[in-house]
Amino acid sequence: MSWSSSIQERIRKRLVAKVYVDSIIDYISCRFNIPRDKVSIAFEPTIAGTVRPDLVIVYDDTWFIVEFKTRPNPMLDLEQVMKYKHVVDEHVRPRRSIPILAYIYLAPRQSVPTIARRLKPLVVLHLIHGTYRVLYESL
Repeated sequence: MSWSSSIQERIRKRLVAKVYVDSIIDYISCRFNIPRDKVSIAFEPTIAGTVRPDLVIVYDDTWFIVEFKTRPNPMLDLEQVMKYKHVVDEHVRPRRSIPILAYIYLAPRQSVPTIARRLKPLVVLHLIHGTYRVLYESL
């Protein structure tokens, strides 16, 4: 890969990431009535030296902990995002933390509500082409 194509690939990945971050912020803004311009965003923050969620969005001491997945494996994915929530709750102690599992391109084949029925709070989204679809929401 040439230097030029490497830069182009990095730019493409950042643009794609921005589309998905915008979709997550759209969801949060609509569902929780939060102004888009009032959220703070952190990409891959290290929390307590042990975990690095893909994205954290903070508004008024509420933390939205987002993990993006392109290859669905709901059992492991849910375990991972709930681990992130636990670490945030234990070490940061926000007023509220809401884990969001965001599937990009492919949605899981298994029924997410069946797998996640006892996990609360939890949001599972399917992101594609700059939009979102709620697969599961338990708040």
